[in-house]
Amino acid sequence: MDYYDINLNKLIDYFKSGIKEEKDKSLGLELEHFIVKADTMESVDYYEENGIRDILKLLSPYFEKEIYKDGNLIGLIKDKSNITLEPASQLEISIGPFINTLDILEEYNYFLLKIKPILKKFDYKMIYAGYQPKSKVDDLNLIPKKRYEYMLDYFSKVGSHGKNMMKGSASAQVSVDYFSEEDFKNKFRLANILSPIISFMTDNTNIFEGEHYDKNCMRIDIWNDVDPDRSMIVKGALNKEFGFSEYSEYILNSPAILIEDDNGNSVYTKDKKIKDIYNDRELSKKDIEHIISMFFPDVRLKNYVEIRMADCLPIDYALSYASIIKGIFYSEEVVKLLLDKFEDIKDIDVIKAKEEVVNKGYDAKVYGFDIKDLMLNLIELAKDHLCHEEKDRASLFYDLIKMEKTLKILKDERGE
Repeated sequence: MDYYDINLNKLIDYFKSGIKEEKDKSLGLELEHFIVKADTMESVDYYEENGIRDILKLLSPYFEKEIYKDGNLIGLIKDKSNITLEPASQLEISIGPFINTLDILEEYNYFLLKIKPILKKFDYKMIYAGYQPKSKVDDLNLIPKKRYEYMLDYFSKVGSHGKNMMKGSASAQVSVDYFSEEDFKNKFRLANILSPIISFMTDNTNIFEGEHYDKNCMRIDIWNDVDPDRSMIVKGALNKEFGFSEYSEYILNSPAILIEDDNGNSVYTKDKKIKDIYNDRELSKKDIEHIISMFFPDVRLKNYVEIRMADCLPIDYALSYASIIKGIFYSEEVVKLLLDKFEDIKDIDVIKAKEEVVNKGYDAKVYGFDIKDLMLNLIELAKDHLCHEEKDRASLFYDLIKMEKTLKILKDERGE
């Protein structure tokens, strides 16, 4: 029996199951935060007294379910928002699905209402940035999840910034639905083309390992050297025919790093490819959900398209960003217009554009255009397809760009 073809079709069917009716479209927002000590700005550890574990316990009454791993509290769940932890205790809230960004804001404000008194009690602050404001990654403990130990070991062998990605970084991720495989192809390709532009627009990192970062888009520098098999651009993503089958092939022909056994325990598989691990059995839905979560490209496919290249942002800017994504990706007209404009863009062009924005900032030319003009044009296109309130939200980034600023530049100017 050829389990490769069986598992390929299982993956394809899983991605097909994500196809939504256009009337049911929604957004998801994930924000990762650093919890730090107000007096030193050093990261709060999971294990210490009044640490992240204790913060989760104090938040628990306001959520419906606690998530444990090996007897340790690592997450909280309720209807429209979940709290999880990144490897070095970065606290992530996942909100949605909602279509109106006002609903996202209401859910986030509920979270703030509950966590702010806890932080005040312990003299902690919640930091919105793309990288740790003070602590260095070698000084940070991993939370009690075996998978993170395995990932850290694996990434140390395939790149030089895996530990920085895992323990030092924080992001803002926006997810959008697709309404057919063709719609997925278009959105996936466009999101990859726009990745250098989005990275620069949302740049919010001016510190790396306790030192000032002089260039732009630290997140690009980090992710360029994590793991060529699972970060940056998915090979072939700029091909117009790249669809569910091609993404499934990408998954099956890459190393797993680790899998989960029937008891939910992590098993370290190192560089053994997924197709070889499952060469004698079918992938279950649980297997699929685990293995696709172990890939971290700029744009990721789950049951939706996850746009992953933004730094963590303050909530007002996060909602501005989400509104811009909504206005672009939920307008078939805008998607087509932009794909026509960038019809000849290849993987190498995206890589070059990333180098441009990292090194030149507002002096960068991306695909032959001034970066400032591209960003303003994108927001103008988005605003044409948003309600009045969301137009105002999108204007927050528009006004920043008109002044040739990023959040990173503003921090530099304030001496933060």
